[in-house]
Amino acid sequence: MTAGLNTMAGADRMVERSEITERSEIAERLAIVAGALSRRLRPGAGTALLTHVELSVLATVARAGSIRPGDVARLEGMAAPGATRILTELEHRRLVHREPDPADGRSILIATTPAGSAAIVEARKARTETVESLLVGIADPDLAVIGHAVQVLQSALLGASLPDGRVRIKEFAAN
Repeated sequence: MTAGLNTMAGADRMVERSEITERSEIAERLAIVAGALSRRLRPGAGTALLTHVELSVLATVARAGSIRPGDVARLEGMAAPGATRILTELEHRRLVHREPDPADGRSILIATTPAGSAAIVEARKARTETVESLLVGIADPDLAVIGHAVQVLQSALLGASLPDGRVRIKEFAAN
């Protein structure tokens, strides 16, 4: 090791402390920005728009065509009672409906309604408009950097594990 080099042994290589610190600082700043963006995208009280979780669940159902509630919970990385609560709320709002599972009469399938499909489009449009308004004053070179960062983050998220170690495979275009 070079004298004066501030390093830590990594699994495959030596990693400079400054690199670790920089990565931590970027992670911290990204978490703050993601939180602020999430709050901006949150629908206002009393609106008919979907919450982030409702939109994600609804998009999962739409992507599947029809799906069992337990499979929604698994794909969304949530407990079955939480998924059931959200699906029940979506059903009350007539965004999804229940139908018998032709393969298993004891089971039900959830499918989107035309109103559910329209709600997905409406929620995406509203969120896109909010983000577009944030990008208005950003110079083209900086916008290109943001576009690249979004691609890198999408790839990282697609390969990310859920807290219990399962891998979430989910396309981003649907929510």
